[in-house]
Amino acid sequence: MTPARTRALTTPARAASVLAGATLLALGPALAASAAEPIDLAEQVVDQAGVLGGQAAEVQEAVDRLATEAGTDLYVVYVDDFGGLTREEWGNETAGLSGLGSADALLAVAVDERSFFFGAQDGTAVQSAVAAANDAVRTRLGQDDWAGAAVTAAEGIRAEQTGTSTGADPGRPGGVPVADDGAGGFMTLLLLGGAVIAGVLLFRSLRRKGTGARSGPGGAPGQGPPPAPAPQGLEALPTEELDRRAASALVRVDDAVRTSEQELGFAQAQFGIEATREFGVVLERAKKQVIEAFHLRQVLDDEIPDDEATVRRVSLQVLALCKEVAESLDAQTDRFDELRDLQQRAPELLDADEARAAEIEARIPTARRTLEQLAATYPREALASVTANPDQAQALVDQVRLTVAQGREVLAAGDRGAAVNLARASENAVGQAVTLLDAVDRAGSDLAAATQRLERAIASIGSDVDDARRLAPRSTEVAPRVDTARAAIEQAHTARTGGDPLAALRTITEAEAELDRALAPHREEADRRRRAEQHLGETLGRVDSLIRATADFITTRRGAVGPDARTRLAEAARLLQLARDQARTDPETALATVQRAERLAQEAQDIAHADIDDYEVRHRPQTQHHGGPNIGGMILGGILIDSILRGGGGGGGGFGGGFGGGGGGFGGGGGGFGGGFGGGGFGGGGGGFGGGGGSF
Repeated sequence: MTPARTRALTTPARAASVLAGATLLALGPALAASAAEPIDLAEQVVDQAGVLGGQAAEVQEAVDRLATEAGTDLYVVYVDDFGGLTREEWGNETAGLSGLGSADALLAVAVDERSFFFGAQDGTAVQSAVAAANDAVRTRLGQDDWAGAAVTAAEGIRAEQTGTSTGADPGRPGGVPVADDGAGGFMTLLLLGGAVIAGVLLFRSLRRKGTGARSGPGGAPGQGPPPAPAPQGLEALPTEELDRRAASALVRVDDAVRTSEQELGFAQAQFGIEATREFGVVLERAKKQVIEAFHLRQVLDDEIPDDEATVRRVSLQVLALCKEVAESLDAQTDRFDELRDLQQRAPELLDADEARAAEIEARIPTARRTLEQLAATYPREALASVTANPDQAQALVDQVRLTVAQGREVLAAGDRGAAVNLARASENAVGQAVTLLDAVDRAGSDLAAATQRLERAIASIGSDVDDARRLAPRSTEVAPRVDTARAAIEQAHTARTGGDPLAALRTITEAEAELDRALAPHREEADRRRRAEQHLGETLGRVDSLIRATADFITTRRGAVGPDARTRLAEAARLLQLARDQARTDPETALATVQRAERLAQEAQDIAHADIDDYEVRHRPQTQHHGGPNIGGMILGGILIDSILRGGGGGGGGFGGGFGGGGGGFGGGGGGFGGGFGGGGFGGGGGGFGGGGGSF
């Protein structure tokens, strides 16, 4: 366990809460090298153009205030020009080289070209704040107020994220106008550009060394003594930052694999298993690598403290695995897109999505009635994982209709690439809505099954209590476990008549496991084996159900669920499979293994719920802050982030989809195999880091 880790740095509640200001920036066909290389930023304020002078401290103060009050790191860089690259290319390259993530923003100003890039990772609250501040920054730059532009950027982002107001007009530093875009404003911004970055930008730092010259605040290139030799790339990062990036990369690769799995399912339904077999093999290998990466991550998350060397070693291993998965999925992009032929089938897909949305909407009233009936029998806690499902499904249906309408508009305008992007978004929204309503349908039978299991659990633990009296009446190790068991039995009896059977079953199962361990030295080996075999089958089934339910919960809310819940869930799944393997020869060990899997799965569920609560408190109000359409369902589900990432002008979709944009969950929605490796890369709307900028 690394004490320095803070979940707030990597939870995608910050990375996926707002897309209303998302902008698809038009990028060239390749990110070609040029005379003026983009910069691997080592500091937050870099002035290669020498324009800040004595005002560098003012900029640094504003940047520091933003980090302290809003938790966002703004990087500011002034250069003479962008070296022949477009502002988007230069900004994306710099962000990729610097490994900027979901809590970062970049303001890059080409002084002589009078052009600037102002962006943040697509689909994040930071990106929305950047979009709101863009015009005010442009105004300051147009007045050659270089320091004022940076201060305005920092203050504007801070005001948006903290819900405060600078009180200034757009002509002064800190003045950030907020526009009421209306329902059409979101899609106008969304469709502004055409192509999408499909490169694995975040992980270029694994393969390249930053070559741009650096200077401190107020300094021009070449000033001061030459720097001492230092580690390059990821090796040069502080341990806490390296740990944060590993966690963030895992979220994105998890999203991409989940999305790929969903996309493969669509293809299998259309073309059959045989035609998609190769893609299935690639995906299975990627899933195993992701599980391995999560297992490594769990080493840092367990109760054993880790030294700095271990944290660094494990973080680098995780990043290497994520890079390998990204490349394996991206390698299949073109072939998968060719198979699905979405550009030609876009009208058909849009029609099908609209029809499915109507079918889903017809199910929502039934789901609401089901929950009302269950609420009359079970407490709120027992229904927590499905209570919001009908509302979220309705939000997805509403957004499907809006997205289909926009898709038809761009199709009529001849932009099939944008239509594919929108069709994929609506297709995945439909899939998530079905998952949400299916979970409501299962809730009643799951709770009834838990009540039946309680009866068997009460009888089983009662037998253990009898054994304790007989085998260890004076054991100080056994006695407190007996007391815990009796309390669990009492809770279980209460749950049978209106309590929470799932919670009671969990409590009684844990109590029995503890009592069994305490009694083990007092029992014969044959008796221990018999009891383990007796409990193993039901425990395996129960844990499998818990893992599947938690996976569904995370997948449909991946835009808000961070790495901690995912790590525990992946480790629980690994341990479940290990327990199945052990069951053949060593049922006692298998039972202990699956019991640990159950604890981790429950922790994953609890943490995921906490992430959702944080999302609701901190970011749900912002989804409608600018008067735009209700896109909360797609944001929460991580759909828009991924579909934007891979859609664009028809490139970058499909299997792999490019690393940049995801948001959380073993499947990020959106189109294409790979789901757009979320969150990496900066690329306006399409590849990660994007949002604003322009000429001034």
